[in-house]
Amino acid sequence: DNFVMLQAGDLIDASIGVTFALSTLTAAGFGQVFSDVAGITCGGFVDAMVAKLKLPYHNLTREQLNLRKSRVFSTLGGCVGVVTGCLLGMTCLFFMDTQKADRLKKAQELTSIFVTVVEDGHKLVNAERATIWLLDKENEEIWSRVSTNLTSEIRIASSSGIVGSCIQTGEVINITDAYSDTRFNPEVDKKTGFHTRSIVAVPVFGKGGDIIGAIQMINKISTEGNTPDVFTHDDIKLLRMMSSHVSTFIQVVNGS
Repeated sequence: DNFVMLQAGDLIDASIGVTFALSTLTAAGFGQVFSDVAGITCGGFVDAMVAKLKLPYHNLTREQLNLRKSRVFSTLGGCVGVVTGCLLGMTCLFFMDTQKADRLKKAQELTSIFVTVVEDGHKLVNAERATIWLLDKENEEIWSRVSTNLTSEIRIASSSGIVGSCIQTGEVINITDAYSDTRFNPEVDKKTGFHTRSIVAVPVFGKGGDIIGAIQMINKISTEGNTPDVFTHDDIKLLRMMSSHVSTFIQVVNGS
């Protein structure tokens, strides 16, 4: 039963538990339901298997079974059996990734926050597109964690492009003509079929002051007539505030 409960609970926690934000305790409760059902449905099978072992019967009379000594040893034997079975069922914990569900829930929570930031953020500064880039130090890459109008992840070298330069230097970069700037990487435009004009990139700092990513807005649109425009100082102030919020969200969700 313990084995079934742990396996079912872990599966529920890492699947619908992440989708519907169920607590681990709730997933464990559902795992117990599956465990109890398995215990009832498999009871006859277990009895049949034990019968095939042809273990000797106790041959005690009803009077002997009602003796205090018999009841005590029967209870102790049952306790030993239950404890042994539970411990054997728990051995699967040595081979399970018990932190997987927590990581998935944190990732789901961050995704929801990031989607809100890019969806609302690009409207506040009147940008056509917005992307939150995160730094992958191990692979020396930056990747698009969340982006408007993009369905697939994009990975580029951590020193590539405007956003790469922003992450490398830790400075805000605001350019009015992307293709006239030597730092601009046109590969992303080629992959997406988009044409970039103006760009602003603001770094996102971690708890210790290290840079963990950047927020990028592309193609400022004028509020009057939907004509191309350039990002202003007020836009940068707003993006700095968003960057600070993203940093705080990451720290809170990761518990750092």
